[in-house]
Amino acid sequence: MLRAIVSGLIILCASACAVSSVEPLTIPLVYTPTPNPEAVLAAPACKAAIRIHVDDKRTEKLLGVRIHESKPLRADVSAGGDPAAWARDGVEHFMAQSGVVAQNGESPGAGAAVLNLDLDAMRTSENIWHRSGYDARIVFAASLQTASGKTCWQESVDGKAGNYGYSGSVLNYQETLNGALDAASLHMLNSAAFESALCHCGDSGASDN
Repeated sequence: MLRAIVSGLIILCASACAVSSVEPLTIPLVYTPTPNPEAVLAAPACKAAIRIHVDDKRTEKLLGVRIHESKPLRADVSAGGDPAAWARDGVEHFMAQSGVVAQNGESPGAGAAVLNLDLDAMRTSENIWHRSGYDARIVFAASLQTASGKTCWQESVDGKAGNYGYSGSVLNYQETLNGALDAASLHMLNSAAFESALCHCGDSGASDN
């Protein structure tokens, strides 16, 4: 008898607790710095000061999609705010943990290198049932140039992150996006070619990397 009651409660909860509607969302882009020991370990062998410039070059402006795992329910997700400004803020804060200082303003110091980041993709997905699984991916076409415009390094870099929690949670979306952005920054810092360029790109001559 007790087993039957418990089974009934489980079935009731399965039907009652599952998400029954999926609505469109707009996610404010807010970067929250998080201490990351991997950033410290990836510190370059030199002291570097750069200026970071980000352009939003995405052809797909929609941030992502919410999909229910067992019902024909889906909805779009949009980004609230300036993706380029958000990305610049995040990369600047993450790299600061490794000792790379970002200079502000349009007139960097003499010889300072410029990190140009073209935001080619920024996508999220939310798979919904009782709770949700979140995924995010960010892709940059990145280049490091001397103040005079000579390219020292260029590469496509990306970052991915996942999360799990309540469905439709703005905080879960923000944490996942910030994690993907941090992963893209770490991708750059872990590149030996990027480190070499970072340590020489501010000089009068550029490296051949």
